[in-house]
Amino acid sequence: MTLATDVYENTSEALSAVIEKVINDEEIAQPASLASVREEVLKGVKTVTIPLNRFSDDQMQELRDEIDYLIEEYGKDAAAVRFFKPRASQALTQLIDAGIDKLDEPSLAQLFDELENGLLANLIGKGELDDDEAQTVTAELQALINKYGPEAIAEEFVRYV
Repeated sequence: MTLATDVYENTSEALSAVIEKVINDEEIAQPASLASVREEVLKGVKTVTIPLNRFSDDQMQELRDEIDYLIEEYGKDAAAVRFFKPRASQALTQLIDAGIDKLDEPSLAQLFDELENGLLANLIGKGELDDDEAQTVTAELQALINKYGPEAIAEEFVRYV
């Protein structure tokens, strides 16, 4: 990413998904911290008889190791949102892909210009996006521009599922 203040560059997709869950959980005190993310990761441990450093599931162990490293590096009270990788919705990902096909490596501002010049309408016309997604995609793109700046590279927000 182009933002030096964001530290999510090295956050795994799996941990980012856990962070997103914690951030969106209304039952967890907000703003969520790395400590609350660690608690969520440890919820996956089925029994207290397994030592905390020996999970039966390798992915759980990797998540624990990753969150423990982040806590050691940044502190347990660090805001979890700083480690969340921003990702575009599936609909915006389709728009970004179409923008990449047209412009090679568009910035968010260039993608927004293309959206206004008919790229989104073209995708809707082809049936690749639903008409009711237009406002959502536009608002999502504007939010990314507001948060990460117009020069951020659109491809960095792509999410393939």
